[in-house]
Parts: sequence; C-alpha cells; structure tokens
Amino acid sequence: MEHKIAVLYATFPQPTETFVRRELRAMLNQGHEIIPFSIWRGGGDFHGVKIRKFRLRELWSLVWRLPLWLVRRPGAFVEVLVELWNRGIPSWQNWQETFLGFGFGLVRAGDFREQGFTSCHAVWSTLPATAALVIHKLVGIKFSIGAHAYDVFRDGGDCLLPIKFREATFVRTSSESTQRRLLLMGMASEKIFLIRRGLEKFPTIRKRDEDGTLSILSVGRLVPKKGYFLQLAIYRALADAGISFKARIAGDGPLYIELKAECARLDLGNIVNFCGALPREEVALLQEKADLFFFTGISDGSGDRDGLPNVVPEAMAAGAIVLSSPTGGVTEAITDGKSGFVLNPHEPGSWVNRVEKLLTSPNSLADIRRMARSWTEEEFDVRKTANRLLCAFAAHSPEISPKRSRKRSA
Repeated sequence: MEHKIAVLYATFPQPTETFVRRELRAMLNQGHEIIPFSIWRGGGDFHGVKIRKFRLRELWSLVWRLPLWLVRRPGAFVEVLVELWNRGIPSWQNWQETFLGFGFGLVRAGDFREQGFTSCHAVWSTLPATAALVIHKLVGIKFSIGAHAYDVFRDGGDCLLPIKFREATFVRTSSESTQRRLLLMGMASEKIFLIRRGLEKFPTIRKRDEDGTLSILSVGRLVPKKGYFLQLAIYRALADAGISFKARIAGDGPLYIELKAECARLDLGNIVNFCGALPREEVALLQEKADLFFFTGISDGSGDRDGLPNVVPEAMAAGAIVLSSPTGGVTEAITDGKSGFVLNPHEPGSWVNRVEKLLTSPNSLADIRRMARSWTEEEFDVRKTANRLLCAFAAHSPEISPKRSRKRSA
C-alpha cells in the first residue's frame, strides 16, 4: 500500500520557524506523499504542495459530529476525559490548544480515513499532537510526535502528554536534554528518536577583520527564557572593560519595550542595536559577518527553556564563535574551549575575561571555527536529519522507505 503521511502543524508556515520549513522541504524532495496541515491560520502553497488549512467555522459541525462520535467511539472519549481529569490543564493557553486539537480531530477524522492517510506526524506535542491522538482514537490512524523543550518543560508539559506518548508509535526530539526529560517522564527509550533539525546550505566562512570593532550577534524572541536582561549586563561589563564592540539583537517579542528601557538605563544605546524580527536571509548574513554569537538562555518562571536553539548551530556553521550559557541542550553542540565556550550568564566578568582572551589569541579561532563547522556538517545537515526522520517512519511502516532526493519546484 502506498504510504500517505499527514504532517500536522499548529500554524504553517510560521516566519520564525525556518527550520520546520527546511525539514519539510527536504522530506518532500525524497519523493514521498507528505501533506502539510495548518490547524490555526497559515495556509497557501509550499514547495509545490498545497497546505491544507483548517477553518474555525468548521467547528460548527461539532453540533452533529460530537454526538455521532460519542455513539460510535464512547470508549475513546472516556479514556481521554479520565486523563484530563487526573492531570488537569496547566494553563489557559493549553486549554485553548487542547480544545482546538480536539475540534480538528473530531471534524477531520473521517476525511483522513477516506483520503487514505496511513499515518500522522504531529510536529509539536501540544495542539497538533492532540489532533493526531483524537484521529487515532476515532479511526485508528497511527501517529508520531515531535517533542521539544517547550512541549515538555513549560508548566510541566501538555495536559495529555502521558496518553499521547503511550499511543504514539514513536516520539522525535531534537536535543539530548529533552530526551532525558522524556525518559524521566517514563517514556520507553526505544520509542524516542533523537533527530536534530538542520541547515540546507552551509555558507563559506568569511575572513573576519581582526583589527576592527568586535561584532557581536544574538538572535531570538524577546522572551524571559532567552536571558536578554543578563545579556545587557554582560554588554555593560564589556564596555566598562574598554572592549570596542557593536552588538545586534535580532528578534521581536513581548519584552521589547522593557529591554529597550534597560538598554537606555545601562547607557548602551550607541552600542546595542535591537533589529527586530528579520527574514532568515538577513539573519544568515548577520551570522556570517559576526565575530561572536551570544546565547544567554535560562529557565524561566514557568520552567520553559530552550533545548538546542537552532540559531546556535546556524552561527557555528557560519563561523561565528559561540559564547553560550549551559542551559538546555547547547552543550550538546559545543565542547567548551574547543568548538565554542560555555559560560554562566549571571557572571558578566567571566564573559569579559573570555572575550579578552579571544582578542589576544586570534590564532586559536581558526581551530574553534573548524571544529564547530565539523559538528554542524555531521549533525545539522537537513538532508541527513530529514532522512533519519523518514527512516523513523519506515521503522514503524514497512511500506515506506527513504528515497533518493529529487528536485521539486519551489
């Protein structure tokens, strides 16, 4: 039987989720029938494939679909409701995601069966995985899940994680830190597939100007877990130490006004530039030009943290020397002192000392860049990682096997 995979996204395409687009494009290039679904907004065409968009007005059909499925599959409803009762819903956002995922599953389950989908892959463990679970319970289509740091750390994780993990054929994660968390949550190790994200292109590493003003870059949403207030304190310490530098922070988010105010309070307005959200092409160019890349991630008040943020391997591939906090999965990519540097973001002095040493020993930078690039080429090539994901599908569906890449229209 021909294998037909539905890939479920919360919103697709998302401007900030370049890595998701790269992975889908690489899988489509393998030649399999993979259909993307966007549950909340999104839509359009992607790489020659139409994105199936869910419209909220379809939820009105629950007036008759809900009692129909209650009669046909009462056991499925009881099992899921018991799970919700036992765990509770940790946040208003998770309640909304759970409701919408249920609605999508109830509305589209019959269509998935009629259209011959043999499996679903939920890119996230929240809304998309709820939809995949409901479809599985109603019409028996097997599903797999992507589980990442946000999915399992924030507020203790999604309210239906245990049943999703039990029912899924496998769970894909992209960092060892999240993999360890899944094991602590009781997941069987044989169901966990560690598969990184990836880059489509590896840029030529440019020669840096060793005599000019130091260029520092950071990329990320302006949210608590990125530790940008700590990063501003580090910039103040660098300036106080007499180090000549310019810093750019690319990204937008709810802390923008507060961070701008803190930047002004620290008298960094002429040194630190908040660039706002930028297209991936512009971010890539900044990464190629940057001397240093700073990541100051922390665990925020809800427990949310980054796993291995994609911007770190992207910067490593572009030749920027990465200085990072040890939070999450960054140390999986960086070997301290060999392919980058791991520092405590609460200790600005240690960052100053490291930058001063780098400035006085420029000959060591070539080896660091070479080791960083080597890791990304082995672990962060999207052609390899997409093939590993397809192999995971194949392990649970004998009728599918990875194929040689072929070009598709953009």
